[in-house]
Amino acid sequence: MLYMVDIRAGMERANEVDRGEGPGPVFEKIVKRFHPQAAWGTPDARRTIMVVELKSPADMAELMYALTWFTGGQPTFTPVMPLEMFGEALAAAKHIVTPP
Repeated sequence: MLYMVDIRAGMERANEVDRGEGPGPVFEKIVKRFHPQAAWGTPDARRTIMVVELKSPADMAELMYALTWFTGGQPTFTPVMPLEMFGEALAAAKHIVTPP
């Protein structure tokens, strides 16, 4: 399943990372392991947003631990899907209940 993963680094931890090699080496490992379909950093905060396919709860937990330990923040995982899938879901739901 696809997830939008949003992580904000804690200020103290982010400063510590920046005093060292910066976030690049760790994010390279995350990209190599999870192959995000898209990833962005925001220019207004120490924040990264990525879209990744996670095949199991264990994959989600692994990514959560890695991001939490590295950033000092708590990632959020939001399930996402292509818009065309909503039509399929709507049609299937109508077989169960008629919309109000």
